[in-house]
Amino acid sequence: MTTYSLEIVPKQIERLKILPKEMFNEVYVAFIPGDSISNIIEASRNLKSQGFSPIPHCPARSIKDEDQLDFFLSGLAKENIKKVLAIGGSPKNKAGIFDKTMDIFETGLFEKYEFNQINIAGHPEGNPDDDNSENNLSIKCDWLMKKGFNSSIVTQWTLNIDETNNWVKKVEKDIISKNSRKIDINLGIAGPAKLTTLINYAKICGVSATTLIIRSKKFGLTKLVKHNPLEIINGLDNINKLHFFPFGGIKELSQWADSNILQVNNE
Repeated sequence: MTTYSLEIVPKQIERLKILPKEMFNEVYVAFIPGDSISNIIEASRNLKSQGFSPIPHCPARSIKDEDQLDFFLSGLAKENIKKVLAIGGSPKNKAGIFDKTMDIFETGLFEKYEFNQINIAGHPEGNPDDDNSENNLSIKCDWLMKKGFNSSIVTQWTLNIDETNNWVKKVEKDIISKNSRKIDINLGIAGPAKLTTLINYAKICGVSATTLIIRSKKFGLTKLVKHNPLEIINGLDNINKLHFFPFGGIKELSQWADSNILQVNNE
């Protein structure tokens, strides 16, 4: 069976009991501004004990300095958690000396604690915090391959099918093929949710809310009252793997997956 990944915040862990592990094995732990490193480590440990494969976020701008980064990565390593998602994090909540993902890469700490996979973020609709995001994505991929890390590009959730397909083709051509196809793309998909819920999250995540209303001539407004992920998935080309954001709730996503996962696999 094809497996999918999921993104949560620590307080959602108890709700994962209803989630089929055979469908969703990898669980990304979001490190939102104001949360603590110890809480992310504990959440990751908890997920691992439940049989999930935790992948905690490591947001550069949320980390004070190299000592704090060392504390974070050493804490994960002690729990034998060797996969992370390295991101820039929120520029509005910068906590210390790091300005970008490459700054934490260059500390040497990921090599010190022998992480075997470092995933990075991709932005099919552009990154509002980085005007040069595509060039910076290429720089990060080059560094990861040079250092011998496994890696996936995990994208922000998207609603713009054409723009996403064009972005994937460009990344495949300019980055993945150049690196002997050792990097894959995990496309972010919003789970089933009400239209109003998605609009609120779009504002937070930097996804264009306009595409919720004028997404494509293929879809009418009535279909947007409640978002069905298949409307996006069925329009995507060259899918490596899907990464779900359960904005409508874990239960809602689990029920949707039970009913629709075979359709996804057959696409």
